[in-house]
Amino acid sequence: MRIIVFGFRPRTKQRRVIFDALLRCAKPARIWDLYAFTCGPSKFSKPNSKVRLLNEYFRLLGKGSHCASVSMVEEGSFTLSNDLWRISNTNSNYTVCSSYPFALIVPKSISDEEVIQASTFRARCRIPVVSWCHPGTGAVLGRSAQPLVGLMMNMRSNADEKLVASLCTQLVDGKGSRRKLYIADARPRKNALANGAMGGGSESSSNYFHSEIVFFGIDNIHAMRESFARLRDYLDTHGAASSDGMSSFLRHGGSTWGGGNLSSMSASVSTLGDSGWLIHVQSVLAGSAWIAARIALESASVLVHCRLVLF
Repeated sequence: MRIIVFGFRPRTKQRRVIFDALLRCAKPARIWDLYAFTCGPSKFSKPNSKVRLLNEYFRLLGKGSHCASVSMVEEGSFTLSNDLWRISNTNSNYTVCSSYPFALIVPKSISDEEVIQASTFRARCRIPVVSWCHPGTGAVLGRSAQPLVGLMMNMRSNADEKLVASLCTQLVDGKGSRRKLYIADARPRKNALANGAMGGGSESSSNYFHSEIVFFGIDNIHAMRESFARLRDYLDTHGAASSDGMSSFLRHGGSTWGGGNLSSMSASVSTLGDSGWLIHVQSVLAGSAWIAARIALESASVLVHCRLVLF
């Protein structure tokens, strides 16, 4: 069991603040008291989301001394770069990909023309872009949508392959060797093959430099939605509060946990298990831990697509 020890400065209120925060987040009175809901964008000193995004990009590129501004966004003068990566404004009007940010971090060796070419080979034009960069090793975490390889899994794109290969930067080991790239497909393998009939599919390691394809086996969004609906039904029936955070009007007598009835408690646990929600959460967390381990232990880069990209 892991034990976490907090150290506090003497004669301060730090201990009480931490205790109250842990109590509030660990045992929320309402669902809206969870940290995910209480920590909103309104607490940022710069409310403009584009400015916040650029400042985060500057930090990732090691350009933290630069400070983004609204005028910088309006003028498009935010295309900074370092030795490996650059901020591209090719999506500033959301014409390349409507569901991506206005600014994208891409390999410095890839031109905007190649970015546009590569976008035609990814579902909804979601090209491989950098979401995070390890400050010590230089390994990156990237995101994209599935490639459009088609039913026979034989369609290819030179621009896409070049873009993905550019994520395999040199290791900082003094030998000049290239780091490995894991392409993490969150779907079950059979789902990826089935998507090929609709023009999608998954990458082949033979077409992508120094890469390995890994399938996480996470169910599709429809299964997730159905499971979440069952979880809400469980909360409405057995929870101390309903799924909207208010007191549940559906609880009564021994049919709830509060009734203390052993058989009803067993039934409620069975209902929670039948929802499948905990299995989905476990799969997502296991996949996330695997990705973090590859980046931390192997200094490898990871490109993720198909439903695990929730960050």
